[in-house]
Amino acid sequence: MYLNAREPAEAAAPVPLQCAPKRRSGVLHLPVRSALLTVFRRISPGRSAARTGILAGLICISLRAVALIAEAPPQVRFERLGPFGGTVRSLLISSKDSRVVYLGTSDGQLYRSADSADSWTPIHPGIGRRQLVVDTLIEDPADANHLFAGGWALRSDGGGLFESRDAGRTWAPVRLPEPDVAVRDLAISRGNPAHMIVGTLAGVFLSSDGGRSWRRTGAGMDAFLQAESVAIDPADPRFLFVGTWHLGYRSSDAGKTWIRNDRGMIADSDVFSLAIDSRDSKNMYASACTGLYRSTDRGASWVRLRVFPKSYLVRAHVVTLDPRDSRRVFGGTTEGLFVSRNAGQTWTRITDPDLIIHAVDIDPGNSNVLLIGTESHGVLRSRDGGRTWRPANAGFVHRSIARIFPDPGAPGRFLVAENAQGKNGALHIFDNPVNGWVPARGTEIPGETLLSILALPGNRGQLAGTARGVYIRRPGARGWEPLPGPIGRLSVFDLAFDRDHRWIFAGTNDGIYRALPEELRFQKPSGYTLIPRVHSLLVPRTGQARVFAGTHMGVLRSDDSGVTWTSATRGIPDYTLIHRLACSPASEDHLFAATTTGLYESRDGGRNWARAADGRLGVDLSSVIFLDASGEKVLAADNASGGIFLSEDAGATWHRLEDPAFGSPVLSLAQDPLHPNVIYLGTGTEGVYRLTIALSPKQNPDQGNR
Repeated sequence: MYLNAREPAEAAAPVPLQCAPKRRSGVLHLPVRSALLTVFRRISPGRSAARTGILAGLICISLRAVALIAEAPPQVRFERLGPFGGTVRSLLISSKDSRVVYLGTSDGQLYRSADSADSWTPIHPGIGRRQLVVDTLIEDPADANHLFAGGWALRSDGGGLFESRDAGRTWAPVRLPEPDVAVRDLAISRGNPAHMIVGTLAGVFLSSDGGRSWRRTGAGMDAFLQAESVAIDPADPRFLFVGTWHLGYRSSDAGKTWIRNDRGMIADSDVFSLAIDSRDSKNMYASACTGLYRSTDRGASWVRLRVFPKSYLVRAHVVTLDPRDSRRVFGGTTEGLFVSRNAGQTWTRITDPDLIIHAVDIDPGNSNVLLIGTESHGVLRSRDGGRTWRPANAGFVHRSIARIFPDPGAPGRFLVAENAQGKNGALHIFDNPVNGWVPARGTEIPGETLLSILALPGNRGQLAGTARGVYIRRPGARGWEPLPGPIGRLSVFDLAFDRDHRWIFAGTNDGIYRALPEELRFQKPSGYTLIPRVHSLLVPRTGQARVFAGTHMGVLRSDDSGVTWTSATRGIPDYTLIHRLACSPASEDHLFAATTTGLYESRDGGRNWARAADGRLGVDLSSVIFLDASGEKVLAADNASGGIFLSEDAGATWHRLEDPAFGSPVLSLAQDPLHPNVIYLGTGTEGVYRLTIALSPKQNPDQGNR
């Protein structure tokens, strides 16, 4: 059984978003409030009640006015940079105008193209459910402006069905008999669009009035609680089909009775999609975890199709028929896209075998124009029937960014590590001088998934911490080489020097390691017995031999360059994961910890911590950095529901920096060393954003952050 069987870059110019000021809290800074109250007390005595009332009113007005001045937000600008591309879950080419294309993602976002996928624009607010995998996009056969989107939640059985009556500009939920239900597929009768069928993880439902009302079908059938795909016979809507996590079912009486289709299909097949020949509805196809199938008797029996010359086995996510020639069948699999030009008798792979295909659509007016939605590689387009393919992702990004680093060897460049599988670690390079992305050559990619980077002093090269060990690139070398020893088997989340550059520390999934820069032999300190995962390291710039480590069990502190370590988590709940640590440039005793239970602050060098009391801050904070030398301006990132928070009083109060088009969780922050008012945001689903904040001229680049 395959549970939840379909779990889920080319250079382009950044996409600017509409600016939005931070929210005004209306809270007056205490020094200003005290000054005005002092004035009031001095002019009040001996005055009449009326005059005193007038003066009080004037003071209140002044307080409000000064509050707005004191809280006036800096000008901020969000720009979506990319890297464009990523994972696509669904595609829909409009039957009315094939230049219009819709796209669904695995975080509830919808995109629209008006130029045949040359460029994409996000639809905001879209369906308004950022946690849903949008596997279903379908058009009403009677009205191309009437669209439906279905989604399911990754971490629950929830989800929903949504409709738009204005070509995707606005969306509203469709009420099903079961609320908040995971929608896996929807089908609409071509001959009678009022007839619809929806497959969910709470059952299968039918509508005969265009979705205004629904009734359950197959009540009592446990298999229908795992419905994955649905279809309606285009010639006779009495014939209905449901694919489940255990084979398929069909009805010949509009859903009154159902029969399991188990002849010819492997018994435990998850049926991902169904396609029916519109010219001869007895012919239909199914894609499943066990391969591609064909039926010539309306699904009563099936024949497994041999996709490879000597093998049937392929995991097929989707099957699609050419609307102009039903003998041409496309199968999207975990091993690329296949085409058959003879109704499934023989197959040819027409894409790279490493592609995972989630969606296939064909231009209804020109069958040579094909679009496929892939895992990680975005949209690919062919204009010659599949012989050649080109990316079509400008404006579309759906990538998870783990870390962003200024490139130590190239000022103005940033190394962007994507959360993705692959031997090359999904490394991207953004070049600020050219304001675009440049290809990452193989020699620039250190091992698997870049997690940290550190420049060695004296022009001795760079170290890179990866998901499998530490790599070094020596001066003049074309590539990276792994360092030997036990560190080569570990995930190295962070690298840092002590204050005097005598030791290099490595935070790993096996605790803290250290090495002398001259030797680069990473070992655990002899007296070190702790083994928590170390996600971040912090070395105060004036703190003698002091080092902090953020772990999955709290904060550790060393005052002897890492020889011994003690817990420094008083005030932080037990077993709290510490994502990032930051130290104020103005005081080494002033620390922040971004954690899974909130943002914590210490004013005594980490001995005691208190949670930031501002309720606008999120629960799970992924990163925190000081923006200026005074330690007054601090930025924090929300790892759960998304958001960027700015404090302009060293953390006493916080304001959310908002933009209507920005809502992804933020996994990492990186300040531009050359432009301290520019911060790069690594998001959970929307790639990299560039945030520009108007800072005063006296403020300097990043100090005290790791």
